[in-house]
Amino acid sequence: MITSCSMRHRTTSWWLLGKTTCPRRYRRVVSRLVASTHEEADIRITQQAIHLAKEDPESHVRVVCDDTDVFALLAYYYLSEKLQSSLTMQSPIMGRSCIDVKETARKHSAIVPELLALHALTGCDSVAATYGIGKTKAIAVARKGYTLDHLGKPLANIVEVTEQATAFMGACYGITTPTSSMTKIRQKLWAQKTGKSTAAPKLCSLPPTTEALEQNVRRAHHQVTHWYSALSGDPPTLAAVEHGWEADDTNKCLIPRNMEDGVSYAPEHILKLVRCGCTSERACRGGKCGCMGRQLPCTMFCTCGGGTACSNPFNITDSATDHADIPDDSDEANDRAMDVDDKDDE
Repeated sequence: MITSCSMRHRTTSWWLLGKTTCPRRYRRVVSRLVASTHEEADIRITQQAIHLAKEDPESHVRVVCDDTDVFALLAYYYLSEKLQSSLTMQSPIMGRSCIDVKETARKHSAIVPELLALHALTGCDSVAATYGIGKTKAIAVARKGYTLDHLGKPLANIVEVTEQATAFMGACYGITTPTSSMTKIRQKLWAQKTGKSTAAPKLCSLPPTTEALEQNVRRAHHQVTHWYSALSGDPPTLAAVEHGWEADDTNKCLIPRNMEDGVSYAPEHILKLVRCGCTSERACRGGKCGCMGRQLPCTMFCTCGGGTACSNPFNITDSATDHADIPDDSDEANDRAMDVDDKDDE
């Protein structure tokens, strides 16, 4: 039986063999299993369990652990190593069912080879999950022929890894048109959602932008490369700071990178966007209009709607030039500004 330790000591683990015919053989097996430089407890637990299962095909190995990452690792390596011994996973919480890893790997042998990649990309211990995209949907997309065979391969080109991951995630959102831009997929879904309802969709229901997804893909790629080397005893030499992480020298830890340095979280004109609350019949005709006061055009998000009823001279319309000759500080503009609603929401 192999059991994981508490969450406070995630980098350690211990093991117990239910039976052994020779104490010397027991010590030899344990000493071989300890030889690992992996720091992740999930990987070391998997390494020990798989080695014990390979040592004796007639043995029964039981892993006491309640972690999805460990389950994915056990299922993947049980199938890839062509094991025959009994392997189960039991939760330390009483009342929860015991998972038969052996039967699970055999029953879903078509999807298990892709399990580590799709599990990491859609959310694991070190990679953020995407709202509304669960494991069931990811498995359904994988069964349609979308693969992630580049993800986790140390020599793979990160550009190709990202393009493949973009196509996979786009399919998870129902977009099957080939594209290498997650931002375009986001815009398309926005158009679909706003076309079906007058209410604006929740932003969390939209896919991440291209720049945000790239960082998530890099973290997933880094994680899966470690998973693929679980039985080797030594992790790959990929630098975490080059794969979606930043070094926090003060707290001596790694923190996820949201965007590359120099990349704005939104276009500049969006960051400067204001929303006026002008509601009069001759709206946005003076300096009290928040948009006009900042020399910005009104938009569909403003109360005036930014249409023909709006008198903002900075609007890009045919009528804009009709009012462009009225300066902001003129008496006429000040008189007409009395009709403008004073509400100004930024």
